[in-house]
Amino acid sequence: MLDIKVAIINQLSDNYSYVIYSSKLNKALVVDPAESKSIIDFLKNNNLSFEGILITHNHTDHTSGIKELLSFKTVDVYSPNLKILGTSKLIKDMDSIVFEFIDFKIMATPGHTLDHVIFYNAKNKLLFSGDLLFSLGCGRIFEGNPEQMFKSLQCINDLPSDTLIYCGHEYTLNNYKFLKSIFDNHKA
Repeated sequence: MLDIKVAIINQLSDNYSYVIYSSKLNKALVVDPAESKSIIDFLKNNNLSFEGILITHNHTDHTSGIKELLSFKTVDVYSPNLKILGTSKLIKDMDSIVFEFIDFKIMATPGHTLDHVIFYNAKNKLLFSGDLLFSLGCGRIFEGNPEQMFKSLQCINDLPSDTLIYCGHEYTLNNYKFLKSIFDNHKA
């Protein structure tokens, strides 16, 4: 079994990008790059071969690092929208993408945006949720509607309870403050 690791790369003021990698094979994928420098530094410092970019949706705070990453190394960009810069592999609901060290099932999760997808790896119980789900909350609805968001959130209910969820932002404290403000009897 290959050892799969996930590096959390802080981006902008409250974004996360991820480097998914095998230290045995020295191969890596990048999820939702907002900035490139810290990602490139991580790849170089860990002697990782950069193999591809996975994009959850069309917002620039998840895509603005693509151009510089492609200047660093030309790789495939797997995204749900051909309008996303560099997209070379269009992905859709129920697709599977397979790399030498990991594979993903794609689930369409409209609500935040109409093109939103999530990446799930069953073997390692890893979910990259983009802006679908956060700690103590879910993404804002920009293009979809509440019914779509609810249905999208329901699609992850059947995943194993020990699935590790990697979300696109650090909103925990703000989500907690919001929840506390609407639930008068909530105890800290």
